[in-house]
Amino acid sequence: MITPNDIATKDFKKVAVGYSPEEVDTFLDDLYEDYERLYTESKKEKPPVKETIEQPEQFSNLQKTLERTLTLAETAAEETKTAAKKEAEMIVANAKLRAEEILQNARTQAYELEQEMVALQNRYELMRTRVKLLLYAEIELLDKNEILAPKDEERKATE
Repeated sequence: MITPNDIATKDFKKVAVGYSPEEVDTFLDDLYEDYERLYTESKKEKPPVKETIEQPEQFSNLQKTLERTLTLAETAAEETKTAAKKEAEMIVANAKLRAEEILQNARTQAYELEQEMVALQNRYELMRTRVKLLLYAEIELLDKNEILAPKDEERKATE
């Protein structure tokens, strides 16, 4: 038989989703007060035989109701816990997929940047070579002009 102390000291598991702890505590407090009153009255008084037969039925009904309530609460808690685990697993799986996508995008961007850097280095080397060739050609022209300039002056002087 459940005693008032059993009701007062009953603890339920805490879960993320389920019955409101405040509502359960309030219900148990009310139930505790009524049950304690009935329990103490039944211990103090010895009712007539007719009432004695009815009160055990009342207590039996109350006990069955309490047992059903506790069973329902435990079942709901287990269902909530199972649903929370499934949701957590889905969240982790989605996070892993998203992380893999981010990593793949980062790898692709790194490869593209490396290719662009190589292309820019090749272009730099090509432009450098062209500028060198242009400068060498200009120096060569300048050298020829210095050689030709005195000959032109001699030719003009002879004419």
